[in-house]
Amino acid sequence: MGGAGFGPGGLAGNSTVHNISLATGLTKTISSSLLTDVRFGYFKYNPQTTKPDAGTPMDTFGIPNLNLGGSEAAATAGLAAFFLGGFPAGTNAAAANGNVGQLISNFGDGLNVARCNCPLTENEHQYQFVNNWTKIHGNHQFKFGGDVRFAHNLRVPSDANRTGQLNFSPEGTANNGNGGLDLATFLLGHVTKLERYVSTSLTAAESQKRLFFYGQDTWRVTPKLTMNYGLRWEIYTPESVNGKGQGGFANIEGNGTNGGGVIRVAGYGGFGRNGNIDNTYKAFAPRLGFAYQATPKTVVRLGYGRSFDIGVFGSNFGHTVTQNLPVLVNQSVSASNNFPGSSDAKVAAFTLGCPLPPAPCTPFSGGPTLVQPTLYQFPTIPTNGEFPLEGPANNVNPKIRPTRQVLPTIDAWNLTIQRQVTNTISLEVAYIGNKGSHAFAGDGPSYNVNQASVVGFAQGVPQSNRRPFNNAFRTPCTDIFCTAAVNGVVVCCSSDLGNYLGNDASSIYNALQVKLEKRFSRGLQFLSHYTFSHANKYDGSYYAISHAIAYGPDDQNRNHVWVNNIVYELPVGRGKTFAGSVSRGLDAVIGGWQISNTTNWSSGLPWTPSFNNCGTDEDVGVCRPNRGTGSFHVGAGSLQHDSKGVPFVQFFTPLTTPVLGSSTGPFTDPGVGHLGNIGVFSFRGPRSFTSDATVAKNFSITERVKAQFRTNIYNLFNHPVLGFNSNQSGSGQCIDCPGAGQINRIEADSSPGSTTGMRQIEFALKLSF
Repeated sequence: MGGAGFGPGGLAGNSTVHNISLATGLTKTISSSLLTDVRFGYFKYNPQTTKPDAGTPMDTFGIPNLNLGGSEAAATAGLAAFFLGGFPAGTNAAAANGNVGQLISNFGDGLNVARCNCPLTENEHQYQFVNNWTKIHGNHQFKFGGDVRFAHNLRVPSDANRTGQLNFSPEGTANNGNGGLDLATFLLGHVTKLERYVSTSLTAAESQKRLFFYGQDTWRVTPKLTMNYGLRWEIYTPESVNGKGQGGFANIEGNGTNGGGVIRVAGYGGFGRNGNIDNTYKAFAPRLGFAYQATPKTVVRLGYGRSFDIGVFGSNFGHTVTQNLPVLVNQSVSASNNFPGSSDAKVAAFTLGCPLPPAPCTPFSGGPTLVQPTLYQFPTIPTNGEFPLEGPANNVNPKIRPTRQVLPTIDAWNLTIQRQVTNTISLEVAYIGNKGSHAFAGDGPSYNVNQASVVGFAQGVPQSNRRPFNNAFRTPCTDIFCTAAVNGVVVCCSSDLGNYLGNDASSIYNALQVKLEKRFSRGLQFLSHYTFSHANKYDGSYYAISHAIAYGPDDQNRNHVWVNNIVYELPVGRGKTFAGSVSRGLDAVIGGWQISNTTNWSSGLPWTPSFNNCGTDEDVGVCRPNRGTGSFHVGAGSLQHDSKGVPFVQFFTPLTTPVLGSSTGPFTDPGVGHLGNIGVFSFRGPRSFTSDATVAKNFSITERVKAQFRTNIYNLFNHPVLGFNSNQSGSGQCIDCPGAGQINRIEADSSPGSTTGMRQIEFALKLSF
């Protein structure tokens, strides 16, 4: 029946990876002051992942239209994925959310059942040619050169099992929204939702040319002052696909034949294989640096530089345009969208065992309507090469990018003063800063560019009419969810557009860093450094409506971090400062001891307070209260255990009065149609403290054979690193929910080698010869 396998984390599947890497080059000295080098490189990353089964088991089960033939035979072989999530009879379906009281495990194949994104075909390779020249002239060292690359990417994924992901909801056997059981829905064969990836091509691939040129000069201005300056020009050509109709370039900008909101099909309607994306030739990256020896023991360094990047997850290159129409869709058919307007919960997306035409599919007496699984019908490519962004039906959910090349950019600068304190100790104080531009909003790379605004919620304005792009496109739309009309023409974008890869956010980081370092001498070395930093970025939620509401601290940055590392060989034993002439027998006892320790103390990670039942105030997902005038305790208490023996810490005091409707206290209700003034990630979680130590004893068995016995102690002081941070799930950040403020997990695990689990002691013996 499929399910979890025996691979890492329950992986069930087979993966064959054949990677190739080749590099060659030469360096030529032309004269005593001129040399050049030439390099060529090639690499290929090529995993092939398949299901643990094959063939047509769904046909054998009597479930047609899932194991397909023709070009889809290999992609749709094997089992579908079966998802059941039930709850006891009498429980409200909406409250249970289909996840309580599950009676049977999910089974079958697929990413969310057995961790296998299979079948998966990837072929990523790159050619690279580099040529550098170096010329020495007086106090100058000039360097210039070029770097030319050609990248290719093919990715045929199965994020949604191509045989099918079959969901069986309790609502299928519920009574007016109450009761119901997933197992009952399954036994009746009522698939309440079908999802699957469907492709017209399994060979659609992207390619991109990347050209880099630079020149720089390292100038010894005086014996104490060195200056380095240079400029790098980076050109990333817009990616192109490998054939006509092998990609779709979705955009929201109004420059299509019928306006914005279209998917440009490569090779059709005057669009080239690069979707006519505008290139940028303005990616100039300057560099500037100074090093000044103020005194024989003091050096001052100053630097600035700019860098560009292609981004990740397809924000500029790779598996975006080849996973849009007309190549790929994530087909989604449910009871609600298969039969618009139907209020009969027993009408399924399709019914297991319902045969294909021409055999009849007749309902049994008193039973539900039996429906055959629907094959996705790809629409005909229009002559102008433009698909409507939201249509056709079946939740195409395109991946959208700007119509121009947008490169993630970072500007970085620093000022460092280094002082030699003794012959082995140095002190360094630095200011470090950087600013990211054209970056992700939130965790990225995409966000909902058509997020509904809260403005108009209190007045009862429909959510679709509160979206930035509602009625913004002139392109006729066939999406069955589009109901608004302008002059009698149905228009697009009355729903979410959650896959916008705009690279249009920014970030900022500033830090003071102090480092004290002692190089190894007399058996002792240490490195101690402290960082005081502030980092801000944009959260993805509500970013499309208000940048200010989405702006706040970076949820992965701790403002204070102190790390200390020390290694000390005790100066005791033969040849050491103390007891240097003892016998070999006594030296075996008192000599050869070494201790080491790494300690990390860090302040807490940011989190955002939320409150219960905020849905009466807004429907846009920004559930933050107002800051009141009363006090609100935040701080980790002692580790406790509840009646079930689960450890927890009360991090903040739950509110005895619900926030909803309140106008007094530490937090108040922002009111209907308003968002709370609490900033995103404006509170801090528990601090982190870890300390690991090692005690080692070294032995000399013979002149060539050494031994070491060591004791490793992880989390020496047995201090828990509490798992309350910006990613805390459940009601941990809800200030008035049941269990509010309780931290019931410890970061990471408690296995040996983990610095955040509870204390672990490990003994080891090592022989060296």
